[in-house]
Amino acid sequence: MQSDELLRLADLALCGHLSPELPREVIRILSEASGAARGELYANGDELVAVWPPGRPSSSVVVNDPLTQELQLGGDGSRWTALLGASQPVDEGLAVAARLVLRLWDMREELRKSRFDARFRLWELEAVRSIAAGIGGILDPSRIAEEVIAHIVGLLGVRSAQLFLGGTVGEARSVALFGESAFSEPLEEGVWGEGLQTDAVLAVPLIAKSGQLGLLVVADKEARAGTEPFLDSDARLVEQFAVQTAVAFENARLSRESIERARLRQELEVAATIQSHLYPRSFPEVPGYRIRGGSRPTRQVGGDSFDVIEGDSNLLAVVADVSGKGVGAGMLAAGIHSGVRLLSTGGTGLEVIAGQLNSYLLSATEDNRFATLVLVDAAADGSFRALHAGHCPSLIRRRSGSVEELPVSGLPLGILSDASYEPAEGRLEPGDLLVMYSDGITEAEDPNGEEMGIERLKAALEEVGSVSAGVACDGLLERVAAFTDGEALHDDATLLVLERL
Repeated sequence: MQSDELLRLADLALCGHLSPELPREVIRILSEASGAARGELYANGDELVAVWPPGRPSSSVVVNDPLTQELQLGGDGSRWTALLGASQPVDEGLAVAARLVLRLWDMREELRKSRFDARFRLWELEAVRSIAAGIGGILDPSRIAEEVIAHIVGLLGVRSAQLFLGGTVGEARSVALFGESAFSEPLEEGVWGEGLQTDAVLAVPLIAKSGQLGLLVVADKEARAGTEPFLDSDARLVEQFAVQTAVAFENARLSRESIERARLRQELEVAATIQSHLYPRSFPEVPGYRIRGGSRPTRQVGGDSFDVIEGDSNLLAVVADVSGKGVGAGMLAAGIHSGVRLLSTGGTGLEVIAGQLNSYLLSATEDNRFATLVLVDAAADGSFRALHAGHCPSLIRRRSGSVEELPVSGLPLGILSDASYEPAEGRLEPGDLLVMYSDGITEAEDPNGEEMGIERLKAALEEVGSVSAGVACDGLLERVAAFTDGEALHDDATLLVLERL
C-alpha cells in the first residue's frame, strides 16, 4: 500500500506536479510502513526538512536508540537521510520508491533554481544593457559618473557607492559619491589594481583598451534587518556594470578627441586658406622681369613665406623661413609677410626692413623662435641689392650657364638685438636668372638619408636647358622630387625665380 502511494508521488513528480509537502509525505509513508512512531527526514546531513508526526520535536529521535534506523535515500552520496524509531526494517522496494521520489524532487528543485538563475541572469543583462544605453550617449565625464552611481545604488540597493577616476593609483580621485565613502584617499595599490570583495565591500577596477580608468566601489548592501553580505552574483553584476562604465568613459573620451580633431582640422584648413591668400596669386608684370615660384609646406600650414612687391621702378622679392613647423610657424611667417609689405613702402632700405623685423621678433616671440630672410630689391636696369639674414645663399644662373652664389650678410632675425645687416649689390644681365629658395630644398633627403645640398642644386641649375623662369622653376622642383624618390619633404620648401628679360 505504501509502495503504491510512493509510486503515485513519483508519477506526479514525473508529470511536474510536485507539492511542497512531498518530503513530509515520504517520511510519513516510511514511518507507517516500518511501524515507527516517529521519523525525521534530513537533507545535506543536518538540515531537518520534515517530521512525522507533525509537531513532534526532533529530540524524540535518538540515533543511538537500538530501535532507530538510519536510511540513506538516493544512492551513493545522497543528500537525503531518514531517521526512524522503527520496530521493523523498511522494505527495500519501498526504500527504492522513496529514493526515486526524492531524486525527482531534487531534479525539480534544480530545474526550478536553474530557471530562476536564468531569469535572474536575463534580468541582470537587461538591466546592464538598459543602463549602458542610458550612459552611452553622454560625453561629459561628470554626468557619466553621476548616472553610474545613481544606477548602481538602485540596482543593488546599497548604502554607499563611489567612483574613482585616474590613470594611476596616484592620480585617482573621487568624482562621485553616494553615502559614506568606504575608502579614504589615497587608495591602496592592491585595491586599485585588483579590486576587493568582502561581505561589506565590493570594489571593481574599470578597465578599457587604453588601460585602467578608475575604480567602482559599492558597500553595505541593504536588508530588512540592516545589511547582508554581498553574494557572488552581486560581484558578477558589479563587474558587468564596471565593464559598461569603462566603455562609456572610453567612448566619451574618444568622441571628445574626435570632435577636437575635427575642430583642429577645420581650424588648420582655415589657417591654410588664409596663408595661401598671403602668397601671390599671380606675379606682377614688372618691366624687364619674368617671375615664377611657389611653396610646398610639409603640413597644412607652413613656416615659409614668399612675396613679390612691385614698386615704381623696381620690385622687391622676399623669401622667409621661420624655425619650426605648423600653425605657430605659419602665424609668425604671416607676421613677417605683412611686416615686409608695410615696411617696404616709401623706398625703405633693405637694412632698415631687416632691422625692424629683427626687433619685432625679439619682442614678440620666445627665445627659441627665429627666422631667416632674403630680400632682393631689383631695378628695371638689372641692378639689384640683396640682403640675406641667415638665409640660404641665393644663386645667379648666368646666360652662359655658370652659377654664382650671393653672400649671406647677417644673422637670422630674432637672435641678437644689435645684429646688423649689409646688403650685397649686383647686376642681372638679360637672360640671367636669380634663384631664391628655403632650406627645405637643399635639405631634401634621398632614401639613404643624404641631403641634396647646395652643390647638387647648383648642378641642376647649370643643366637647365632654357633660361626661362618657368622652365627653371619646374625643372628644379622635378630634380628635387627625383632626388627624394617621391618621398615627402622633411621641411617646407619654397622657390622663387627672377628672370631678367
